Amino acid sequence: MTTRSFYRLDEISDITRLTKGDILNAVERQELALCAWVAGKKFGLVSKTNALLGLFDYNGTVSLTKQQSQTLLCDGKSIRLERFLIQEPERIKAIIDCRAQFVDLPNRIFSKLLYFSDVPKSPFVASSTVCDAADHSALLGIMKEEQPKWAKHENPFHGLGQVFDLVTNPPVKQLGVQPIGIKPEQLRLDIRKLTEYFGIECLKEPERLALTNQTYLPSRQKTNQTPMLIKPNIETNPIKVMIHAVLDNDPDFGSKDIWNILKQDVLSDERHFDVESIIDEMTNNEIIRFGDGVDTQIATGKPRFRTLVSEVKKSRRK
Repeated sequence: MTTRSFYRLDEISDITRLTKGDILNAVERQELALCAWVAGKKFGLVSKTNALLGLFDYNGTVSLTKQQSQTLLCDGKSIRLERFLIQEPERIKAIIDCRAQFVDLPNRIFSKLLYFSDVPKSPFVASSTVCDAADHSALLGIMKEEQPKWAKHENPFHGLGQVFDLVTNPPVKQLGVQPIGIKPEQLRLDIRKLTEYFGIECLKEPERLALTNQTYLPSRQKTNQTPMLIKPNIETNPIKVMIHAVLDNDPDFGSKDIWNILKQDVLSDERHFDVESIIDEMTNNEIIRFGDGVDTQIATGKPRFRTLVSEVKKSRRK
């Protein structure tokens, strides 16, 4: 059997000394959460501030809550999910920019539409398939306006047919999320969670778990080779990169001018300075941006911003 992190419930006796009853008991008491295998397209990458950062396709496991695990395993019932935790981000090939696709649709689900091109390296929150859906509020308004006309029609079933047409082919759309269904047969066991709950001794071959966490280092260089380390002169602070871009237009801009220009840039449909949509939100006193991952956010206040502007201007004079 190949070494992996997620297993089906039927494999429990192959990899552990536990029985199915042991798992059922732990889940029934809501002391153990399981995972589920899903396959879908156009899942949404969601930030901590509920911004939609892009779409991706995914075949892999997602985390379940203890309550969801109990419903699936103990009650044998299916569930539907709109939000879940992606467990295997390494299975994602790319994040797709969807701003142009959905920019004209009413949005009552996400705080805003941005783009974060990097695939997260650790588990992250996602939404189920993002799509254009019927705007039910707008449809009700249309039906209310058309109802008097339908009542006057000579065919008594005319109104019913019109309602059917509006529902099946809605003329008004909004940004929506299509829930995914999870069936009991999609349940998976996370070997790491099992060992956390039951202890490492529950595994038949505990050394196999260690294999999945090994880090293979490249072979050592020959002693007669001296590596040449070159520190590239590349700016890595994204705020400084934006400041440089603004100063390229006018080197005499002050920190207040640059701040206002960046704020206008963040509010525009197409960003010219924050081209990678690093900034999640910008207020009158603070810039909130993404760090190394979508779940890591960094706040930069005006005093720190003024310091960054000074550092950039000093470096440009060299």
